[in-house]
Amino acid sequence: MEVIVEVNHLNIRNTEGLTLVNNSSFSLESGKTYCLIGESGSGKTLTSKAMLGLLPANLQMSGDVLLRGQKLNRLSKRNWRKIRGRHIGAIFQHPEQALHPSIPIGKQLSDLMRSHLPVSRYEAEKQAEQMLSQVLLKEPAHVMKRYAHELSGGMNQRVMIAMALLLKPEVIIADEPTSALDVTTQAEIISLMSSLVQELDMSMLFITHDLLLAAYLADRIGVMRAGEIIEQGSPDKVLGQPEHEYTQRLCMHRSQRFLSKGGV
Repeated sequence: MEVIVEVNHLNIRNTEGLTLVNNSSFSLESGKTYCLIGESGSGKTLTSKAMLGLLPANLQMSGDVLLRGQKLNRLSKRNWRKIRGRHIGAIFQHPEQALHPSIPIGKQLSDLMRSHLPVSRYEAEKQAEQMLSQVLLKEPAHVMKRYAHELSGGMNQRVMIAMALLLKPEVIIADEPTSALDVTTQAEIISLMSSLVQELDMSMLFITHDLLLAAYLADRIGVMRAGEIIEQGSPDKVLGQPEHEYTQRLCMHRSQRFLSKGGV
């Protein structure tokens, strides 16, 4: 498989010199999903922000993030804007932080498309409405006219997913993308994303703490603890035959929770 993204020896430190992500390396392949799992505060979201050039100013990064060999961490802010959305789509855990509060949803999506592709406003709006329908939003034409504060959290999450998928980027970075959705919608959205990854030969980094979801989605899994990727490999290897003591505890804890809820 073709390697689309390489993360090589990623380190992130704050101004006090505290290491938040330590020497992490992994790659994303075309048509494949890499799941990054671990408890809250382990460095998963910081890793994704480094890959998007969105680290806060008080954090310093070293190492390389490469998209088809191009070192993204060397890009200017202007060139980063050409990459985000068009080549790398992002789905954030809190869509209210990413959606503009005073611009209608439809205009946000159509403006994104027109900023990267030579299409008319009519065509951009048409494709935006179709994508909103694909992520299971009822009455997408109505949603196009609404503002983020007029929609529920789950609806905004689906808008965020639509925005990330709209330009059919080479890479999708999804940070707990379905956490605000009900179980039925979550399953349908996950199925859609998985299908698009394979059909469009995308690469996806999927960040989650849900081991069952990771087992279903992932071609490879990385386990992150205290800023380090301590184990990575196929789902069968990492979740079925974990080598690291921390991964073993994660799998055991998940099994106990599953059984306590009546699983068999």
